Amino acid sequence: MQRAPHATPLIDDTPVAGLPYRYVALTLVCLGIFLGTLDQSITNIALPTLADEFDTGIANVIWVSLIFILVTTGLGLTMGRLGDLYGRKHLYVVGFLLFTVATGASALAGSLPELLGGRVVQAIASSMVVANGAAIITASFPPEQRGRGLGIMVATVGAGVATGPVLGGVLIDVLDWRAIFWTRIPLGAVGAVLCWRLLRDTAVEQRPKGLDIPGSFLLFALLGSLVLAVNRGDAWGWSSAPIVALFGATGALLVLFVLIERRSASPVVDLSMFKARAYTGGVSASILQFFGLSASLILMPFYLVAGRGFSTLEAGGIMAAMPIAMLLLGPVSGALSDRMSPRFLTSLGLAIVAGALLFLSTIGAETSVAGIVLRLFLVGVGTAIFSSPNTRSIMSVVPPNRLGTASASISTARTIGNAVGFATAAALFASQAGALVGGGESVGGTEAIIDGIQLALWVAAAVSALAVVPSLMRGGAGAPGTERAVPLPSTAPQLVARAQPQKGSLGATAVESADSAGG
Repeated sequence: MQRAPHATPLIDDTPVAGLPYRYVALTLVCLGIFLGTLDQSITNIALPTLADEFDTGIANVIWVSLIFILVTTGLGLTMGRLGDLYGRKHLYVVGFLLFTVATGASALAGSLPELLGGRVVQAIASSMVVANGAAIITASFPPEQRGRGLGIMVATVGAGVATGPVLGGVLIDVLDWRAIFWTRIPLGAVGAVLCWRLLRDTAVEQRPKGLDIPGSFLLFALLGSLVLAVNRGDAWGWSSAPIVALFGATGALLVLFVLIERRSASPVVDLSMFKARAYTGGVSASILQFFGLSASLILMPFYLVAGRGFSTLEAGGIMAAMPIAMLLLGPVSGALSDRMSPRFLTSLGLAIVAGALLFLSTIGAETSVAGIVLRLFLVGVGTAIFSSPNTRSIMSVVPPNRLGTASASISTARTIGNAVGFATAAALFASQAGALVGGGESVGGTEAIIDGIQLALWVAAAVSALAVVPSLMRGGAGAPGTERAVPLPSTAPQLVARAQPQKGSLGATAVESADSAGG
C-alpha cells in the first residue's frame, strides 16, 4: 500500500500574532461548534417554561426544538457542499452573522410563531457553521496532527452539551427564558468579526464549480421527511396517514435523489465516496452509535426528575457527567488517532459505550448519585474514544474538494441517529411503562419509569454493539500514514488538477478505489 508522508496543511499556516494559523482556525471552529451544540441543549430545558409563557401545550412548543432539527438536518450536506464550492470562510462568517441576528429576534419574540421563525433562521445559520467545522480543521492541520485538532472539536461538543442544561436552568431561574437567547448575542457578534478577520480559505482555483440545485432541494425534502416521520411517529401514530405518507415520500425521494446524483456533474453527495470503506463504515457506525447514545439523553431526565424527584438543575448537573468525559478525553483520543489505527480505537469506544449502556440499565430506585454519575461518565468515555478517531478516519479518505461534504455527513449522521434513537427509545419506554401501570403490575410510577428505561437501554446497548461491525469493516484506510482519496467523478476530470494538493498533502496518494484497503 502506498503511504503518504507527513504532509503540509492545505491552507497556509503562517502564524497570526505569533500563533500558528491552525490553532487560530481551531479556536474559531470550536466557538462555532460550542454555540451550535449549546443552542440545542439550552433550548430543550426551556420547553416547559415556553409552554407556560405562550399558554400552549408541549405538543406545540416541541416545535421550538423540532424545527431546528429538521432544518439543520435537511441543509447540512448542502451547506457542506457550498463550503467546498464558494469557500468555508464565507459560510462561517455569514453563519455567525445570521445566528446573532436570529438569536436577537428569538429573544424579542412575542408569540410562539415569532419564536419559531427565529428558530428557522438560527437553524440555517447553525447548519452553515457546524457543517464546515471538521473541514476547516482538516484543511488547516497537517495529517500527523489532525486527530488532535478534531479531538479538541469533539471535546467542544461535550462542553456545549454539558453547559446547556446547567446554564439554561440558572438563567431561567434567575432571569427569564429570553436570557437563554440574548446572553449569546455577544459571542455570535465577536465570532463573526474574528472569522472575517482571521479565517483563511482555499484558493479559488482549487474549488470545484457548480451546485446541484435539484439535488439540494430533493435532499432537504428527503431528510426532512425522514426526521419528521421518526420524530412524530409515536405522537401521531405510526400507522396514521401523515406518518405513512412521510415514510412513503422518504423512499420515493431517496430513489429519485440517487438517480439525479448519479447523473450530476457536481452532485451534492458524490456517491463514489461510499466506495471508501473508511467513509461508509465511519458514517454507518456513527448513525448506530448515536442511535444508542440518544436513549440515555432522552430517558435519564425522566428517571432523575419524575422517577427520583431531583430538580431540573440537579438533573442537569448529574447528566453533565457524560459530556464532561467527552471534554476530558476527546483531545486524548484524537491525539491517539494520529498514532494508532482508527479501527481499533473506534471499535474499542463502541464496545465501551455498549457495556456502559448495559450498566446504566441496572439503575433502580435506590441507586446512589455517585452510581448514576459513574454510569453516565463511562458512556461519555466510550463516546470520546469513538468520536475523534471516527471523524479523522472519515475526513482522511476524501479528496480536498469534498471536505465540506464529508464534514457535513458527520453532523447529518449524528442528527439522523439521534432522531431515530429518540423515537425508538421513547416508544419502547412508553409501551413498557404504560403496560405495567395499566396492567396493575407496578406499585408506583417510579417502578414503571425504571422498567421502561431498562428496556430502552437494553435495545440501545445492542444497537451500539452492532455498530462495531461497520467500524471493523472500515479496514486500515484512514490510519496515520495511509491517507488516500476516493476517485473524483469521471464527469469532471478538470477538477483533479484544480484540487490536487502539493506533494505529500491530503489526497496526494494515487487516486484509487478504497475498496481494496487492507486491514
